[in-house]
Amino acid sequence: SNKKTPLRGRKPSNFKTVFSSIGTILNSNKKTPLRGRKPWYATYLTKAPLVNSNKKTPLRGRKLNVSYPPPFQLHSNRKTLFKGTEKRGDKVSFIYIYERGAKVGVQNNCIVIENEREKLKRTLPIEGIEGVIIFGNASLSSNCVRQFMERNINLTWLSSQGKFFGRLESTRNVNIHRQRKQFSLGENKKFCLGLGKNIIMAKVKNQISILRRYQRNRPDISVQSDIEAMLKILPTMQRVKSMEELMGQEGIAARYYFKGLSKMVEPEFAFTGRNKQPPKDRFNSLLSFAYTLIMYDIYTAIVNRGMNPYASFIHNIRQGHPALCSDLMEEWRAVIADSLALNVTSRGIVKASDFQEPDLEGGIYLNHDSAKKYIGEYEKKVRRQAQYLPYVDYSVSFRRAIEMQCQRLAKAIEEGDPEIYQPVIIR
Repeated sequence: SNKKTPLRGRKPSNFKTVFSSIGTILNSNKKTPLRGRKPWYATYLTKAPLVNSNKKTPLRGRKLNVSYPPPFQLHSNRKTLFKGTEKRGDKVSFIYIYERGAKVGVQNNCIVIENEREKLKRTLPIEGIEGVIIFGNASLSSNCVRQFMERNINLTWLSSQGKFFGRLESTRNVNIHRQRKQFSLGENKKFCLGLGKNIIMAKVKNQISILRRYQRNRPDISVQSDIEAMLKILPTMQRVKSMEELMGQEGIAARYYFKGLSKMVEPEFAFTGRNKQPPKDRFNSLLSFAYTLIMYDIYTAIVNRGMNPYASFIHNIRQGHPALCSDLMEEWRAVIADSLALNVTSRGIVKASDFQEPDLEGGIYLNHDSAKKYIGEYEKKVRRQAQYLPYVDYSVSFRRAIEMQCQRLAKAIEEGDPEIYQPVIIR
């Protein structure tokens, strides 16, 4: 602009040119890959004038009349792709395949899932799919594998009981420079302890919130003594000088938490503490299943941010275990998994008759149909919008929040500052 003071009472000369050009392009009548429809963002870019032209000084201390797209609504006009995928509010979709003997392929930009024995066939658009999770036996065509790799679609393979077999994923997201910093900080005791305090204390606070929330619905039961005991542990956690002390205090808090939680479950789901690998009772079976689903949601988010899911800061590393997933899962256990298990049992969505007989090791698991139902409830939970992230002023789904938290961790690693990571704390 030739004007000396373009931002004092005048619109910069290039504003009108640039935005009118964009509007011309987006509102073109020519057919486009979107089949002639105006893309969703065209409405928001052309709906309102750039500035309120009635005001003399639009750029000096006044709010501009600019219309932005609502956050994370890229696919808000789409119909649901598949039971258990993102419906609204997120661009990411996940497909769960629980049918035994299913065959998975890709044809005409669609994922085709069929089972000849059961005479089932589903065709789902491949666009927008980020992850596929297979339980049990299924087969994939070589073209499907290639398409997944090219489109950066992660495939997680689990047993019907949720045991992890492996993953198929592209390496395009690997950020070796970030991972080198991650490995280095994993040996930095100050960084690990700072991050550990943030996450573990948030975990305990979330557990307290869950106990308080569900006690409102059970006035005949009191868990106040357990809550008070957990509250006394928080100042001690703040003062610890080593990771061993921190995890010791976390273990004490966990015992009080599960003691209180056991008082709130329905009688047919009674349990006497946390047990796993295998779960020995129905409620622990539900917890373990939900923890597995969260684990691989977090795994995907970590890999997509270029970090290594096996290099942790809080939990001890061991062969074949994605320990960083365990680190980041701590703040989500009570928020997603524990509240989900309480919800489905109290509302009768999952009943005692929905479980198989104990296996040879004494493990108790959901039967085939009930497992699919439980996955559906999990998907509803992680799609739910909430405003729990302390660094944004809008609501996002829990799944989107997990992705954003992984991004915060990546930034904390880049800066070498554990305080950048702000864990989720529910009310």
